[in-house]
Amino acid sequence: MNSEDQFIDFYELLGVSYNSTKEEIDKAYRRQAIKHHPDKNRGNTEEATKIFHKISKAYQTLTDPQKKLEYDNTYKARIAAKKRTEALDTKRRLMKEDLEEGEKAAKQTRKNVFTEESKQAKIERLKEETARRRRERGERLRAARGKVK
Repeated sequence: MNSEDQFIDFYELLGVSYNSTKEEIDKAYRRQAIKHHPDKNRGNTEEATKIFHKISKAYQTLTDPQKKLEYDNTYKARIAAKKRTEALDTKRRLMKEDLEEGEKAAKQTRKNVFTEESKQAKIERLKEETARRRRERGERLRAARGKVK
């Protein structure tokens, strides 16, 4: 098997299950071969030829006991690797969600602290402004009283 064949799921290509018998594989091959034969697909012979060759390779592999054994071992390893990757992807997704949730909470906390600080700063500024206005008003009143006398 070359590297190109390692990425093709022969069972899926022929439309059979992993536990299919030779008769089921023969029947599925004939069905797919007729469907994808280049003579039946005159409008798209190049694509049909490629698919037909893949179907033929799948049939040759799955009907030869030694090749089927090798392919099945590789197939099982690919499925196991895919399951491990999916499990890791699930863990990664959960970790990512947890991190995003933590970042959101931290951002909200910073916003609340900033809002609270800005409220306190605004209160202090208003107190100072009010005190300044009172002083100015008092000075004007004193100056006005001084002029009246």
